Amino acid sequence: MKKIAIIAMLAAVSTSAFALKVGYVNSQELFAKYSQTKVIRDNLTKEKQTLETTLQKKEIELQKLQVELQGKGKDVTEAEKKAFEEKVAAFQKLVRESQAKLSNEEAKKMQEIDRLINISIQNVARSDKYDYVLEQGAIKFGGENITPKVLNVMEKSKKVN
Repeated sequence: MKKIAIIAMLAAVSTSAFALKVGYVNSQELFAKYSQTKVIRDNLTKEKQTLETTLQKKEIELQKLQVELQGKGKDVTEAEKKAFEEKVAAFQKLVRESQAKLSNEEAKKMQEIDRLINISIQNVARSDKYDYVLEQGAIKFGGENITPKVLNVMEKSKKVN
């Protein structure tokens, strides 16, 4: 009788030891539904529009200068040509640097959101005692969708600016 009880107890312990708690998340959904994603995108759009306006004004100035120089025809001096070329080069440099700055800023903000997603997933996994949390596409059957819980944790956490 003792032997049967011990075997039953071992069987119960061994099956519970192999029962893993698995959750899954949809990272794209988290990113899209997180309220600060829209705020960041709106801010970046405003910065881009401001930059475009500034660049358009500078481009119009260059076009006017070009027309003025063309109007002089053969009377344009080498110094005027060189000054115009320098202004064009400076404008092109400003365009490249501005685009790089915006791209870097966007990448930085998106990395902050990604970091928040990962921290929030870890927090939910720890608090709800999940053994594994996978990306939704990596799991074919089973598991629990914890995306709403993670989004809730993200929204309650410090906002990304």
